[in-house]
Amino acid sequence: MTIPTHSAPRPRWWSVRSLALPVILLLLFWLLGALTNSLLDGPADPVLHRFALDFSTAALQPWTLISSSFFATGLADYLISSVLLLVGIAFACRFAGNWRTILAFVLGATLSSFLLNLMIDWGVSNDAQWLGYLGGDYQVGCYAGLCAAVGMATAALESLWRRRLRLWLLAGTIMFTLYLGVGQSILAFLGALIGILLGSLLLRSRAEHRLRHSSLRETRVLLATVVAVFAIGPLIAQFTANFSAGPLSFVNELTLQSSMNSQSVQQACNGQATCETLQSIVGASSPGAVLLTLIPVLLSLVCAEGLRRGRRLPLWITIAVQGYLAALSLLVTVLYLTDPSNEQSPDLLSFLAVYLAPMVLAPLVTVLALLLNRHAFQVRSSPESVRGLARTGLALAVSLLLVYVVAWFAEDNLSTDVLGSLLSQLPHLLIPFPGPLDSNLPQGLICTLLYTFGAAVIWLIMLYLMVRDYWRFGGQGADQAADRAIAAGLIRRGGGALSHMALWEGNYYWFTADGQAGVAYQVHHGVALTVADPFGEEAWRAAAAQGFVTHCIEQGLVPCFYSASAALGPGVAELGFRPLEVAEETRLEVTSQAFRGKEWQNVRTALNKARKLEVRNIWGTFASFSPAVRSQIAQLSEEWVAEKALPQLGFTLGGLEELKDDSVLCCVAMDEAGQVLAVTSWLPVYREGQIESWTLDFMRRHPDSFNGVMEYMIASAVRHFQQQVEVISLSGTPLASAVSEGGGRPEDAMSRLLSFLAAALEPFYGFRSLAAFKARFQPSHRTMFMYYQDPLALPSIALAVTEAYLPGQSARQRTQMLRQLLSK
Repeated sequence: MTIPTHSAPRPRWWSVRSLALPVILLLLFWLLGALTNSLLDGPADPVLHRFALDFSTAALQPWTLISSSFFATGLADYLISSVLLLVGIAFACRFAGNWRTILAFVLGATLSSFLLNLMIDWGVSNDAQWLGYLGGDYQVGCYAGLCAAVGMATAALESLWRRRLRLWLLAGTIMFTLYLGVGQSILAFLGALIGILLGSLLLRSRAEHRLRHSSLRETRVLLATVVAVFAIGPLIAQFTANFSAGPLSFVNELTLQSSMNSQSVQQACNGQATCETLQSIVGASSPGAVLLTLIPVLLSLVCAEGLRRGRRLPLWITIAVQGYLAALSLLVTVLYLTDPSNEQSPDLLSFLAVYLAPMVLAPLVTVLALLLNRHAFQVRSSPESVRGLARTGLALAVSLLLVYVVAWFAEDNLSTDVLGSLLSQLPHLLIPFPGPLDSNLPQGLICTLLYTFGAAVIWLIMLYLMVRDYWRFGGQGADQAADRAIAAGLIRRGGGALSHMALWEGNYYWFTADGQAGVAYQVHHGVALTVADPFGEEAWRAAAAQGFVTHCIEQGLVPCFYSASAALGPGVAELGFRPLEVAEETRLEVTSQAFRGKEWQNVRTALNKARKLEVRNIWGTFASFSPAVRSQIAQLSEEWVAEKALPQLGFTLGGLEELKDDSVLCCVAMDEAGQVLAVTSWLPVYREGQIESWTLDFMRRHPDSFNGVMEYMIASAVRHFQQQVEVISLSGTPLASAVSEGGGRPEDAMSRLLSFLAAALEPFYGFRSLAAFKARFQPSHRTMFMYYQDPLALPSIALAVTEAYLPGQSARQRTQMLRQLLSK
């Protein structure tokens, strides 16, 4: 069975066919803007009256339902709309075709405008503040038709991308509707809904459901998206405070600490000129105070990423933050309602229903959703990480408070203020959100710096530690030695050519519930990178692969099967995994091999030369050799590593430590003086408890050994194993097949990356030279694949593979290595 390494070629986004319609729309968009003199400041009133949506009256001019889509509000809007049109319409044409895209654009723009007009007409008639505010405005913009076209085209995608893009599209339009709340954001949201519904009608037969995603993963992604929306939304509301009108457009006043204006600073400084000057340079009204605005956003985004990974700690942090915001919003609402200056009126009730109630309900609904789905977040940080976070946070908080109190008295704040101000300032040092009570600003440079940036620095440090904790994996506290013993027993029942590598250090293990099969894997950068195929009973290996994927989802890891066989392909293809060729395994038939014929001349020459030099080969385990032989083998290995400009590789490439396994068979070539000329190691491959093959792993030669010594070693192995097994494996050659046949340029990005790595590493590790050496033995080949599920995870997978092959390398060392590669 063969698995294709690449899917069938598909037309690119930038083909003439997919770009024709967006280019025509862009030309029409800019041409109408130029002819009506609308490019710089938007359409003038006569143009708006004729072509824009007019929500001041219920009697819309029918053509404006679509004509309004070909104008923008100004130059910035023209530029943003142009980029979105080019990308979005090209995407829709690429996957749904030109005619469906045109239909979706027209219907989306028309129906969205009609529905919004009905909503505004109802809002004006019923004195609804938000919708009533939009009444009387002209509306222009392409966002409704654009979102409809994109939403429709998602129906043509595979399940993973369809759900992902629809979630992003709806989340983005809902966010702008709630926090910005202008007509165009509502039109975009309505257009997205219409487009998704239209896609289910126009492209129903093409909407295949191949992936069976775990509801656990979808729950995490959905809740993480909600938290991310509530993180970015207040920032949008703050930047658009002059014209935003959405139900949550005031929430930034409670969630973000904005810079203070001069009047507020003067009042908080009690009229002290020195205080006002300091605040304008390094304090609450300085440019650096923007950092205070970003901390709550960063905190929520980091927690959202943790929720996506299923982490327990971000769950409780998010619940605490949202609970605090709900309580603060409720307090503000109560204070507003009990203020005697606010008379009870229908306008007040409308304001309460549209603006104040959502500010309380939004965080409460988030807390409720997280609590009801807390079972989806069971990935716990290690006790060491939790204690480290707690110790660091406590030490930073106590240190900041103590230094601030000392500085407050040292800078003579008591002479211009009261002790109560100090107490009211202390919470500001630790809580990155605005408090319910105002306080005076401190005097003095040190106090001003600590008051302005103290909390920001502490939270940046804590956020860094949280993100670093996300990348860590503790193996669930399992007994690695016991798991390795279980894995060894399963590997004896059955495995592939590389299965014995699962017993090397650095691997974690997962086993099926009945213990019939298992998977060895390493965790790097949030990726669970398997060591070859599942092992154990052959009938259970496909189920083991699928169970391992479920295990990874539960642990918040990205599953990736590396150096796996083609036999694994059909089982994981059902889960949406894609194959990528990463190596070639070379296999030799040994039972009837006599090295006859012209093609074996080099091998016969090596055997004859070894016979003349009285070189003999010795077989045994590493421990069975004499101390002198073991010492020479260690010296050969050290010299080989020292000659390389780059460090020794690991993962599926064994070294001296892996040689010491008693189940590994070694072959040593030794001359008559007792000098070790070369050494190889062979890993056993089992089937039903019996060895059915051997796999070459460790290869080292003395620099002064005769030419052809490695050919002699392989030929000796063929003769040694002829009476034991039918086939031996010369293992896989990493990256040797990264370049497409005929030297052509690989089409996909990952293949181009592998091709670059193969060319860059060749001078150091000789992968292609190794492949050419193995080809001298006329082998058969088996392709080894990397199976991955999510294309967006490829950067993380690339980092994981790099770290697996270069264990123990720091980021600085990897950077230096990259510079070496690029300089060659």
